[in-house]
This record gives sequence, structure tokens and C-alpha cells, in this order.
Amino acid sequence: MMALDTTAGSIIHSRFRKLDGLAPGATFTVVRAYITAVALTYLPLSIAAILSPLSIVVPTAGHRLPFLYDWNVGFMCLVSFPCLVILTVTDQYVLARALRTVQSDGTITISQEDEKRLSVRWHRLFQITNVAGQSLGIVVGMIVAYFNFAVYAPARVGFWIAQDGRLMPVGFVFLYCIFLFYALIPVYVVRNVTISLLLRDIVSHANLHLLPLHPDKCGGLRPVGRLGLRNQYALTILGFNILLLVAISRLYLDVPDSVNGLIVAAVIAYVILGPVVFMAPLLPFRGGMLKTKSQLMSEVAQRLRMELDHLRTQLPSGPIYEKDEKLVERLRKIGAVIDELPVWPFDASTLRKFLTAYVIPLIGGVGYPILKAILNFVKIEIPI
Repeated sequence: MMALDTTAGSIIHSRFRKLDGLAPGATFTVVRAYITAVALTYLPLSIAAILSPLSIVVPTAGHRLPFLYDWNVGFMCLVSFPCLVILTVTDQYVLARALRTVQSDGTITISQEDEKRLSVRWHRLFQITNVAGQSLGIVVGMIVAYFNFAVYAPARVGFWIAQDGRLMPVGFVFLYCIFLFYALIPVYVVRNVTISLLLRDIVSHANLHLLPLHPDKCGGLRPVGRLGLRNQYALTILGFNILLLVAISRLYLDVPDSVNGLIVAAVIAYVILGPVVFMAPLLPFRGGMLKTKSQLMSEVAQRLRMELDHLRTQLPSGPIYEKDEKLVERLRKIGAVIDELPVWPFDASTLRKFLTAYVIPLIGGVGYPILKAILNFVKIEIPI
């Protein structure tokens, strides 16, 4: 079985591995990862908010948004960040399990020499990309944290991290949480881009043996198809955070117009990246599946042509036997079976899950403005 380690140079993988007491490649405990993520963010943030001189539940004229009213930050610390941590620290295990499954089923075969070369090459490449992703994450996290400071610190905004235009201790904890969250996103993105390139390299060195009657309805490749669905789940969670940011900004805060421009850019990015992050890990297998199907169809077509040429030579002078008819019919049936081979490593169920996860944030984003416009048209006012 292919032994690929994508965690070389990854601080987050090594930290969680030591915390969980597991060997490389084993299953990380999701509950422990969630608790750790919350303990790093929401726990110190809530303690700092309670110790703050401002009320965490009662709005005031100068602070229209108390801490517990900030659904955006609460969702980020309790849902988005923990889920992103879980998806990141378990990606090695999920990838290894998917490759192990398709190899054990015989859907993918690869020589031991190619396995060894791929393992050595990608161990080195992942070590480089993991370090690069973490460095990029530090830069992005610092930039976003500074932007949040510039936007939310002014007194007119009314945010709970500052008083009289000065950042309170809870504000520093808030910026620390923002830094962690946005520093992890580039790490996750870089790793998934690199994993997609790894899969393309594997397909280029491996032989695909699609199984027409495999129960997964993907020729035996559905374990690989689920890799793209994981990415979409992460993007959907981030999409919900964008919706909550929009709601909080419009209902409670007085933020600069530049924030609205960033929100629009985030929505456009979500619309574009949704299909991309789902398809990126699957495209290498798409090409391999099309190539395999084309080769099988070509072999059947050539054999069928040979039989038809043989029968044509017999037409003027000899009879056509029943065995010849049965052979032609059998080749036609084989061709029909090959024609039904899938060309994507996912089934209808996986596609429905992707579309559901992709559309829900979009529906939530456009649903309220449409509803408000309809109610305004019929002269029914709503409070917000």
C-alpha cells in the first residue's frame, strides 16, 4: 500500500499528534481537536469579555454590540475555527484511507518503484509547502488582525473591543483569535492545493481499473470523490461566517464603506471558489477515468470491427453461424457496459451534498434582502 506522509514540516499536525498521543497517520480524536480549538480562542476571549468594564449582554449608546450579541465572533470561535482545525489535522488520515481503499479494491495499481519515488518526492515537497503555507498564514493573519483593529477600534463604531477609541485587554485577545483563524486558512488552502497536485502525480504513474458494477457507482473511486466534499464543507462554514458578519455590521455597527466592499469581494470569491474547491482534487481522476474508458471502448470497437470484417468476407460464399452472431451480440453488450462507466469519481448522492452545502449560504445571503423588498412593496414593515 502507498505510504505517503503529507505532514512533514507542519506545526499543527505535530502539535496535535503529541497532544493526542498518536503515531503519524493515525486517526486524530475529533473531540479533543474541537476542545483544544475552543480553549485556544473562545475560552480566553469570553474570560476577557467578562472581566471587561463593558456589559456582555446590555447594549449602551456608545457600545451597541455587546460581546454575547456578536454572533459572528461566536460562530467563528465555536464552529468555523474548530471545524477548520479538525479538517486540517485529519486530512492526512483521510487521504491515506482513501488511497488505501482504492488500492485494496484494485481500482488503482502502482508499481513499488513508483510508490517509493512518489513517497520520497512528495515528502520533500510537502515539507516545503507546509512551511510556506505557515509563513503565508502568519502574514495573512497579521494583516487581517490589523485591518480588524483599524475598523473596529474607533469610538464611533461601537464595537465591544474598544472604549473611547482605545483597545481594551479583551480587544487584544480578540485580535489574537482573529490572527489564529486567518492564519490557519492559508495553511488549509495551500495543503489542499498541494494534495490536488499529489493526486495528479499519482494518477499519472498509476493504472486505473474502473469497476463497472462497483456498489459505489463511481467505478470504485468514491473514497477519492469525498475529498472534494470536505473542502466544500469548509467553504460553506466560512460562507456562514460572512453572512453573520454582514448581519452584525448592518444591524449594530457603523463600519466604513470599505468593509462593504470587502464583503462583496468575499461573496464573489465564495461563488467562484465553491465549484473549484470541490473539483480540484477530482480533476486528476476525471482525466484518468476518461482515458481508461476511451481505451476500453477502443479495444471493444477494434474487436467488433475484426468480427464484422470476418463476417463480411463470409457473406458472398458461406453461411453465418450462430456462434458468430452470439459473439457480435456479446461484444455489443460489453460495449454498453463500458459506455456506462462513470467519468467522475463521485455519485449523485455526493453531488447533491455538494450542491446543498454550496447553495445554503447563498440562499441565506439573498433571502433576507428579497424578503425585505417584498414586504416593503406590500407596505409591511419589519423591525430590522
